[in-house]
Amino acid sequence: MNISLVNAEKIRPLRNLVLRPNLPVETTYYDLDDHKETFHLASIIDKKIISIGSFYPENDKDIKSINGYRLRGMATHPDFRRISAATKLMIAAFKILEEKKCDVLWCNARLVALEFYTVLGFKIIGPEFNIKDIGPHYKMYKIIN
Repeated sequence: MNISLVNAEKIRPLRNLVLRPNLPVETTYYDLDDHKETFHLASIIDKKIISIGSFYPENDKDIKSINGYRLRGMATHPDFRRISAATKLMIAAFKILEEKKCDVLWCNARLVALEFYTVLGFKIIGPEFNIKDIGPHYKMYKIIN
């Protein structure tokens, strides 16, 4: 397994398959995909992207930070779950975020992903909330630096 920096175009098919099934691929285009400080990571096996995550420079109003980043579009292909692809991707991301002097990484986590984020050191902040057409989430964060 290889963890690589990739462009947004390469990860949109997996975003669509896992995070936006039955919705148009256009719903996988995020506002900060092409920001100069944004980076996208992919876990790759035999040239196939199996897990993805996008990291955007964005502070959150509920979390005190100076150089916050937001994780969006975290997904693993259903055929490749439980082989640590996402965990290895996140460990690589933490190193990049440290280099970028990020102090806090935050995300809106789906309920099914709470354990994954908790094991990685994320904490819940605030109540459960619903994202239209996607479902219930919790805001979570992790101190980086």
